[in-house]
Amino acid sequence: MKTLPITLTLISAILTAIAPAVFAQQLQLPANAIYIDKNCNLDQQLAPVERYTIFSRKEFTTNGKKYWFYAARYQDGAALFCISERIFIRPKVLNVEKIQRQFIDKIIRDPKNQTAFIITVREGNGPGATATNYSLDLSNVDRPKLTSLSILK
Repeated sequence: MKTLPITLTLISAILTAIAPAVFAQQLQLPANAIYIDKNCNLDQQLAPVERYTIFSRKEFTTNGKKYWFYAARYQDGAALFCISERIFIRPKVLNVEKIQRQFIDKIIRDPKNQTAFIITVREGNGPGATATNYSLDLSNVDRPKLTSLSILK
């Protein structure tokens, strides 16, 4: 009977030593992850419940000025679209309600317009979810123009 408490103590000691390392390894994000807050401000020190992780960043020029158009995901997968002057100077949330806080499949530059992007928004999750393509024209960064292009299955 003396071996049972010793065995349990040994197993407990091993789990106590190993478990934190295993959980820490699973929670690690890439070293190059960039975090922003809900107002598009860069902040690498945010707590996980307050941060969005940038998944797309594109540079473009309009009216002789360079800008960044970037999108970040919250932990639930919803996207936040932002614009700033280069290097996160004067960032702001884009006023494009139809695509804000949605699930985004992809963002590509419009080959016909260097200040526009094609964004695919997925209406829900799973193979049957409808997707809509939008064109986002940022030639006037204070008044972004969003146009629906199609509904896909």
